[in-house]
Amino acid sequence: MSTRRIVAKDLTLLTRDRRALTTLLLMPLIFIAILGFSTGKIFGQPDRDALLQIAVVDMDGSEIADELIAALDRRPEMRLEMLADTSAADERIKDGDPGVAVIIGPNFHRYVEKLQLTDLFEPENSRLSAGLGGLDIEVRGRSSTTVKRSIVEGLVFAETMRVIAPHVVRNDPVASAYLDTREFLRKAMSRAAPADPPASIQAAASPPIYGNVVFQMLVPSYTVMFAFFMINIMARSFLAERERGTLNRLRAAPISATALMIGKTIPFLLVSVLQGVLLFVFGRILFGMSWGPQPVLLLPLIVSTSLAATSLGLLVAVLVRTDAQVSSYGNLLIITLAGISGCFLPRDWMPELMRKVSLATPHAWSLIAYEQVLSSDHPNVDAVWLSCGALLIFTAVFFAVGFWRFRALR
Repeated sequence: MSTRRIVAKDLTLLTRDRRALTTLLLMPLIFIAILGFSTGKIFGQPDRDALLQIAVVDMDGSEIADELIAALDRRPEMRLEMLADTSAADERIKDGDPGVAVIIGPNFHRYVEKLQLTDLFEPENSRLSAGLGGLDIEVRGRSSTTVKRSIVEGLVFAETMRVIAPHVVRNDPVASAYLDTREFLRKAMSRAAPADPPASIQAAASPPIYGNVVFQMLVPSYTVMFAFFMINIMARSFLAERERGTLNRLRAAPISATALMIGKTIPFLLVSVLQGVLLFVFGRILFGMSWGPQPVLLLPLIVSTSLAATSLGLLVAVLVRTDAQVSSYGNLLIITLAGISGCFLPRDWMPELMRKVSLATPHAWSLIAYEQVLSSDHPNVDAVWLSCGALLIFTAVFFAVGFWRFRALR
């Protein structure tokens, strides 16, 4: 019996159990679809329905306060709800929706008028040292919304600085005189130069932003995690063949142990690669996620990840003896490796020590490469190939140990 026949036999068995195959392929798709529905981003819905719903109370009523509110309303991650007074805001916070309120106090425009140019350059030693409080702006929220409130404070402060900067500059006599001179020179030069820069320069000045940030992280994370769910499927397949006695008959056939193990692995490798491709196609259709500026790099990365997953599945398959061991050892291994590597939590949020420890898992190398391909305007191709190489080393180690253990089976 040849390797090709073993591959054909196992593919036939896999496709014959259509329910198991459908579950294997659709489970990760359903999982990320649920995430899409829960965040309102299914089928490319605009970010207006997204994460940060904020109540706003404008007690100032000035022109600059209107500018600030308009600027906040333009931010794609924010959805504003205007309220009449602070009592209404406190009531909404108490009800839990939206949970965070921005209060623009009555002295906002007066505090802005008192600012000088030096206050913008050295905010820590100026009237701005108190942050939003120094501008009579307050962000309120329940104690359970501490993280969300901190994010909103940072976004509001950044947008406030951008809005008030032109007003502060115009109020500063020295800066105003400088700007008047610069405007005169600009108008004089514009007579001999085109009003707008060429389109190529404009494009270079505004680099593209690839896809929705949330799903640029979620889809590859779950692609990696679910690739290693193949461990349980492979282990149960080996266990079933051992119990039926077909594995011993295959070992007695005129075929080498290496060819036998390769033949037993390839069908699951093909299913794993198909699963990875479907996840990215699914992410593109449902969430509008991007495949990055060099999508061709995704294919070797998907294949390398699947190779590492199926070789680890092969190793577990030759180690377990009972179905209970498959469930306990397999699930423990899948969840532990996913947690250590950064599938559950973005690697940038992990402590430095944990990021170093995670490099002992194939998952981490795959995630590093996916981050380069999907989230970088200019992917480091060398880093991607390095990660693929690391995944192939994991594959070789898992396969070698599995081969040694397979030869020792009785």
